[in-house]
Amino acid sequence: MASGNTKLFVGLVIGAAVGAAIGAYLASDKEGVLDSIHDAVDKAKRKIGDAINKGIDDLDTAVDKVNAIAQSAIARA
Repeated sequence: MASGNTKLFVGLVIGAAVGAAIGAYLASDKEGVLDSIHDAVDKAKRKIGDAINKGIDDLDTAVDKVNAIAQSAIARA
């Protein structure tokens, strides 16, 4: 389950991408807008992917620590 900070980060990234796309649409020609939207979406996808990968790494680290503590407790028992 995602933490509140992760949900906030993802929401901000998506909001920024949508805001940039709308602003670009209203301010310029349509073809340039499509390129801007594409770039914003790609950037948002990269940031979301990076956040997910960091979360997975953090979870793996936590699991390794719990396993080490459990193994230590078993060895002492």
